[in-house]
Amino acid sequence: MGIGRKAFKIWLTASIVWIIAIVTAIYAGAVFPVGYQANFPLRTDLEPWNDAWQINGPLRHPLYEIIRSPAAEKLPLTFQWRGYSTGRWNEHIHARDLPRLRFPGGETLDLPADLTDTDREYVKQVFWDQRWKRWEETLGPFVRSAIFVPLGFFVVLWLARRFKIARSGKELEPERPRLPYSPAIERLRNITLAVSAIEILLWLVIAVLNDCEDPQALADVISIMFVAMLPTNLAFIMSLLRRGPLTAAALAGLGLWMLLPQLTVRIFPSS
Repeated sequence: MGIGRKAFKIWLTASIVWIIAIVTAIYAGAVFPVGYQANFPLRTDLEPWNDAWQINGPLRHPLYEIIRSPAAEKLPLTFQWRGYSTGRWNEHIHARDLPRLRFPGGETLDLPADLTDTDREYVKQVFWDQRWKRWEETLGPFVRSAIFVPLGFFVVLWLARRFKIARSGKELEPERPRLPYSPAIERLRNITLAVSAIEILLWLVIAVLNDCEDPQALADVISIMFVAMLPTNLAFIMSLLRRGPLTAAALAGLGLWMLLPQLTVRIFPSS
């Protein structure tokens, strides 16, 4: 790899720890998936908000005397995290227990109970159609961090090796060859290689199915799938390069855990 076996191990280990930290931050930090609420366009003939009204009290008017019908007027909609509101009326509408819709990606959407079935289906479809843009905005910084931090670290190690060679005026002595794996570790490596390869294939099938349902730019699809497939890809590469068989097996297990919800939704849509 141009940096030496020992430096490569350091880089690979640090990169794996960094990527696992990113994936953990996404899921454990409640960055994704999260709950959303819809920002409904309001009617223009509403009286100004009265500060004496209770936000968590009953609506002062029937719902459709407050909001416009999204389906009837084909209105554009925006969505934001549950708990954030753009105005007092919107906060008034959403400060109550609402029917909660769940989507395959794990996200939820709270909608007013008084919404008509037509408007409910319209809002659900708009929310689903915006998923790629929403995911890119949420996961994009994590994807870039997962790519560029390990890449920058690799460049630093490569430059350090070039500097050491330039100072000594000769190539560094080759490292001693690695000892072969034991039969048990070799079996574990082969199993990890096969499992991670199957996981990669299944992720690609899911990506194709999602894109058929809602075509998106290739760059958007790759950026989202990159995060989901990180543990699986690392497990496959490490097994292929005969590096860290135990770590690779653990990463393959993590990749399978991340894949199972998507498989469940595809096999049992009602779930």
